Amino acid sequence: MFVLFIKGKSDFWVYITMVLVFQISCTHRNTDDQTRKYADLLVKDNLELTGDYYWNFQLMGGTQRSKHSFYRDSIVYKMEGKVYSTDYTMQKLSYDIASNKWIGQDEQGIVYVLFFKYVTDSTISIYKHKCKTKGLEEALSFKIPDADATTDHGWNTYMLALEDEEDILTIRGNFFSGNNSLALSDRMVVYNGKTFEKLSYHLGERRWVGKANDNVYLQLFFSSIEKLDSLAISVGIFADLEKAYLFKYQDAKFKMFKNDGI
Repeated sequence: MFVLFIKGKSDFWVYITMVLVFQISCTHRNTDDQTRKYADLLVKDNLELTGDYYWNFQLMGGTQRSKHSFYRDSIVYKMEGKVYSTDYTMQKLSYDIASNKWIGQDEQGIVYVLFFKYVTDSTISIYKHKCKTKGLEEALSFKIPDADATTDHGWNTYMLALEDEEDILTIRGNFFSGNNSLALSDRMVVYNGKTFEKLSYHLGERRWVGKANDNVYLQLFFSSIEKLDSLAISVGIFADLEKAYLFKYQDAKFKMFKNDGI
């Protein structure tokens, strides 16, 4: 991947802009000929889902608001926030009700594949993948991700009515790994005696970020949040918040932390 760093006060935002522009320019674009080529593999089931579904999450000290608006033959997507904003319409190419797999393309011919899990009458869990390399061919071969997948930002729960909900870290307790200690809760984490107040928690990526009084940042990645007796956790300390958010799950190194209460 091409990366350009420019020195100055707005380094991080220039970096994000350049990466996004580069990724968009290199993304595969679908054509009518390709759609006809794979026509026999496209499923024309009806998606019985309408309305606007929202997911709010914290990023870089501000709220990002993601919205999917469902229609019979399209899904309109809109993202608003300090870090990133966009909107586009995906026209339906295929929907398979048996696997809850929906495929569509936007105005530029970029293909997306979405999987749905119905949680309640008012919420839905969505996994969304942008098919950057092979477009429609990639979408058709893309399998339903594991429940704990973190790529593509993982599974995220959207709400039918707009509410200021945020992801909550449900783990509580004291955990130890050698000489290192973690006291975990949603709003506050104490690492080796130092307190960090929550800035954000992203359930899909299993990433918690907090800030100490001296402007030092703690970032935790959880390999899983299912086993409470012991957890594989990646612990990162950063002096710069932007660098913390640029650090991704696939780069994390995990250590086992044992719960002293179990």
